[in-house]
Amino acid sequence: MRTVAALACAMSLAYPCWAQDAPPPIRQFDLPTIQKLGHDMYVQDQAAWHATDALQALHSVAELQKEKVHGWIVEADGRLVRFIRDGEGGPEAAYDINYASGKPVVSVPQDRHLSDTEKAQHSASLLAIKSITQRCGENYNTVVLRDPEGDGWLAWALAATLNPDRIMMGGHIRLTVSADGTAVIRRDALSRSCTILGKSEGGRQADSVLITQLVSDIPVETAVFKSLEHRIPIFISTPDRALWAVEGDKIRKVKQ
Repeated sequence: MRTVAALACAMSLAYPCWAQDAPPPIRQFDLPTIQKLGHDMYVQDQAAWHATDALQALHSVAELQKEKVHGWIVEADGRLVRFIRDGEGGPEAAYDINYASGKPVVSVPQDRHLSDTEKAQHSASLLAIKSITQRCGENYNTVVLRDPEGDGWLAWALAATLNPDRIMMGGHIRLTVSADGTAVIRRDALSRSCTILGKSEGGRQADSVLITQLVSDIPVETAVFKSLEHRIPIFISTPDRALWAVEGDKIRKVKQ
């Protein structure tokens, strides 16, 4: 199997390696939870991506900016994306993109009012963006899911790139957020550097990629998300000298 691994520290990219002082341990989840989180993150991110394309096919970026559209929330397991704008009374619904028919359908909601749950989800998304202190690229996306172990939220700020040959493995942040979406309970950096992997070498596509992960002895959910996004197995070496394979939303230990 041909493996390509390119770390940002060795690629002379514009993004620095972070200080290696050992941070506090990150919040841990069991493997089934990690697999589900990574899968649900992928579903939500894909829904938001295609919804954005559908909306921008009807309204230019300038029009959306003039209307003060500045974010979205994803509901119903990815079947509804609701874009948010600043209204006179605060955040309100601007456009709905519904996937009930299988294809994105854009509509203007008759009732622009946001429920308390929608407001909390939107607020958690804004907190995720504000949590970025060291950028690993110009683009960041957000994903917000229910906390599997409480009544609050998990919110991610995810480093992204427009280059399809690059896998952004580093720079991702996970927040544990209160139920009302207004308070950060915990902040976890899911990597210690801006790790960027290349999917091709010499014009040939890689069969898999390999990274060393320092923040946990089991793969984190963003590895599942990235394996699904790029449709490529990701092998992960952890601090306990184990080797893991992340293949889509499945994680298995290869060897100790």
